[in-house]
Amino acid sequence: MKTKGLAAVAAAVATALVLGGCSQLIRDRIYFPSPLAATPSWERQPEPMTVTTADGLTLRGLYWAPQGEERDVVVYFHGNGGNLHRDGAYAQALARNGHGLLMTSYRGYSGNPGRATEAGLSADADAFVAEAYERLPTGGKLYVFGHSLGGAVALGGASRWPVSAVATLGTFGAIADFAPGWVRGVMPDRFDNRQAIARITVPVILFHGTADTTVPFAAAAELRAASNGHAMVVPLEGAGHHPDMQRLAPLVWEALKN
Repeated sequence: MKTKGLAAVAAAVATALVLGGCSQLIRDRIYFPSPLAATPSWERQPEPMTVTTADGLTLRGLYWAPQGEERDVVVYFHGNGGNLHRDGAYAQALARNGHGLLMTSYRGYSGNPGRATEAGLSADADAFVAEAYERLPTGGKLYVFGHSLGGAVALGGASRWPVSAVATLGTFGAIADFAPGWVRGVMPDRFDNRQAIARITVPVILFHGTADTTVPFAAAAELRAASNGHAMVVPLEGAGHHPDMQRLAPLVWEALKN
């Protein structure tokens, strides 16, 4: 009995080690952290900022405070392979006309410490949204916007945060949709947006390019079907995975506010 018991323990430890290694290998195929790009030319100079996550990591961000009569702020979560400066340059059109924008970055990305995991990115998002509420002017509303993987971060957190609305761009149904069948059962990170969107009670606007070859347009319809009526699909005719944000930004703000 003792020998069998030791053998069982050894087998359990070996399995855990194998699965642990497998998990990291899978994560290495899921996430593509990008280092911090060179500082771009800003249309309106943002304020560099940092947040501290619940597990003690310090992450970089950028903040464009609302100006003039504007009070509202949108928190932007970038996609896989993105970084604070490159995606900040892409997203900065959302800060036009005095709108507020808080640009986030994740652990392992943009020179930040840590390694990306689904739980880790959720913790990162919580820290940035909490900071956004600290900075939100009196009477202002807070919104969240996520591009691709960032859409998964936004949808996953929207049931935890008292935001007024959520917008996504080019977001998938679940990350397992892109994995071979044999991998799906052992994937450590799921980003199941179909389940997440069903828990959200505020309006969700799903922007998606009809010519998106990274995340097919059909994913938007799947998410809408899973949303219990809270989501609206906005097709971007002929657009790919990175549509022109200069043209998209006014549509995003109009949809979020209405």
